[in-house]
Amino acid sequence: MKFRACVLVLAAVWLAACGSDVETTPGVPVAPYVQLHSHVSGASAESAAVKLRGSVSAPGRLAELTARLNGGEPRAVEFQTSTPTSASFTLELTLVEGDNEIILAAVDQTGARTERTVALRFDEAPVVQVRSPREGVATTVRRMHVEFAATDNVAVTALAYTLNDGTEQALALPATAGEPVSFEVTPRAGRNTVVLHARDAAGNEAEQTVSFHFGQIASAGGLHSGALKNGRVYTWGRNNRGQLGLGDDVRTDQTQPQPVPGLENATAIAFNQNFAMALTADGSVWSWGENNDSQLGLSTPPSGETPSTPDITPRYVATKIPNLTGAVSVANGFRHALILMEDGTVQSFGNNANGQLGDGTTVARGYPMPVQGLTNVVKVLGGSMHSVALKADGTVWVWGRNDYGNLGTGVVDGDSHPLPHQVPGIADVVDIANGRDHILAVHKDGTVSAWGLDASGQLGAGVLSPGGESATPLKVKGVTDATAVFANGNYSFARRADGSLLGWGSNWNGQLGIGLKETEELEARASSGTLTPLTAMGMGATHVIAVREDGSVFAWGWNLNGSLGPDGVIDRWSYTDPIPVPLP
Repeated sequence: MKFRACVLVLAAVWLAACGSDVETTPGVPVAPYVQLHSHVSGASAESAAVKLRGSVSAPGRLAELTARLNGGEPRAVEFQTSTPTSASFTLELTLVEGDNEIILAAVDQTGARTERTVALRFDEAPVVQVRSPREGVATTVRRMHVEFAATDNVAVTALAYTLNDGTEQALALPATAGEPVSFEVTPRAGRNTVVLHARDAAGNEAEQTVSFHFGQIASAGGLHSGALKNGRVYTWGRNNRGQLGLGDDVRTDQTQPQPVPGLENATAIAFNQNFAMALTADGSVWSWGENNDSQLGLSTPPSGETPSTPDITPRYVATKIPNLTGAVSVANGFRHALILMEDGTVQSFGNNANGQLGDGTTVARGYPMPVQGLTNVVKVLGGSMHSVALKADGTVWVWGRNDYGNLGTGVVDGDSHPLPHQVPGIADVVDIANGRDHILAVHKDGTVSAWGLDASGQLGAGVLSPGGESATPLKVKGVTDATAVFANGNYSFARRADGSLLGWGSNWNGQLGIGLKETEELEARASSGTLTPLTAMGMGATHVIAVREDGSVFAWGWNLNGSLGPDGVIDRWSYTDPIPVPLP
């Protein structure tokens, strides 16, 4: 018996090894097996469009592979046979919002069938679109209006923002889905970044980032010019009073931009007439140039019974104003200076013949002291012999000279006004600018008001004011979508919402950038399209420095002593179109 069993076993082994024509008893067929390589059932897809990659093991050779999405009709899936018993496939599908079910059915040539169910979820993240500010724009107002819209295929359930890596601030949802949401932030000096956050009911999150610069990045004085790039201050033009700040051994005019030594972390610059100031990221203020009226702020303050020690020595190098910290913005008048502080107050120094220092006196002072009665200020400016401040509540305040109706009160007088006065009837102001003796104010609705000297049409009202001045604010004609204003001398500009530029007023040196000169434009007129989209401007008495959003610097107007910058331009010549000014 044992012998027979051994023979049978040996025979079976021999037949298995050598093959046999004898059919074995058929068993139960092995059904195809579907395996996924790219997705795990129950996972969430990042996109509605997905690719399923997988393989099918089919001992009976794969004959058909189909897929059904969410109970729909089966669709054939192409596959590639890699071995007689296996195949690979790629299936592209578009998921719907929420839960999705994909059924893969594989059939082999024997008719054996198997199904594999895959569950995937797709929740679409919200979409955030920034409407304001424009990316990379520069502002000189310490208040930035941010507006954006967040949409979702189901519903946005939470909105928030962060400023400069600060803590997240929740925002109220709009009454109607998709409506714009707006808020204001108080920027620091220099570059600022706002990150907008949106979440939906499924927990999906979306972010959008917008950056802007707070601080003046282009400026011009009588015949000197400057621009800010990566924390460095570059100057060029006339240098007879040290206004370029290039050092005691550099006292000649410069026709090429040169870096000011010692300033490597600047956030803002301000030039006027023959002196200059710069603000650095630590809140310090530096000054250089002419100092006949102690406008550099370097005099020693009084201490106890010791009186102030005046300092009227010009500086050919950037010199730090002592005992002044916490500054966030700087502004120059003709021979006086103003500093906006972190707490919203203003300090001033320099010439005070008409009370432009705002300290209640007409006594000149060579060191910083507070302007009286001003708080919550977001921008400050210096004119020829007057000063202007914009408060956070949208009101405008003026003090100093009123010979041309500078105060906007409806009265012209030759008196000194050493304390700030609110301009009546002016509200909802978002930006201000001033020339020699005229003032501009942009309202929230995009219109512009102007008052003061109107000898060359710088008020933009369409006709010259009687007597060449208006002590009552007038509307600038044809300007309805302004976001910022710029002025100096007897001419004016407005930046529109699309980044284009409008100019009006004196154009005898081509300073309006309209391709011609020897005119006075009484209404706003489009300036060169080369500048669009414009981010910043600095205006001298008769020439302009501008920065486009891509960082390119341009100059136009009267060129004298290198005021426009590049080599090759003609000295004592007017340029009516923007000229590129390469910075190192």
